[in-house]
Amino acid sequence: MSPSKKTIREQILSIRNSLDPDEARKKSRLIFQNLKTLSVFNDAKTVHTYVSSKKNEVDTIEIISYLLSSGKKVVVPVVDKEKKILRNSELKSLTNLKKSTFGILEPEEIIDVDINEIDLVLVPAIAVDRVGNRIGFGGGYYDKFLSQVSCPKIALVYNFQIVDEIKPSQNDIPVDFIVTETEIINCGRMKQ
Repeated sequence: MSPSKKTIREQILSIRNSLDPDEARKKSRLIFQNLKTLSVFNDAKTVHTYVSSKKNEVDTIEIISYLLSSGKKVVVPVVDKEKKILRNSELKSLTNLKKSTFGILEPEEIIDVDINEIDLVLVPAIAVDRVGNRIGFGGGYYDKFLSQVSCPKIALVYNFQIVDEIKPSQNDIPVDFIVTETEIINCGRMKQ
């Protein structure tokens, strides 16, 4: 019998939280280097990405900076706790971020972006399996959002966050690619 999502979440978060911050930065840079080899990343004009805010989460600040300097449109999630959904806001600069719901960084000024404009989503994950099933923090916000986009979805994780199997729930939306510090996994639903 495979472990529950709660058990996997606790185990992986414990490992991630105990990671040396320098090691996390080094691994994040390698993940970014691997990400840049994917044509779905390079060809995307509008990229939706989480803003790394949690302890030792794969860093997206450098990725966001790169995207902005490349003239791409960057879209980030804004949590709407009342409606239990993610809103999509353009981020024009890394300087207009503030900590908000769940301690995550969000834009001070929200500039709504139509979901159909998004070409690619960089998805946070606590754990993933090799077919793209993922475990997040359990709020369901991302799965609701991911169910509405048809573009490629990429989970950015460290190697130790890949587990043997995650039993998906009915509303869970898998990712198409997984990028770690040592490999790129195509989960079989999309061409690179």
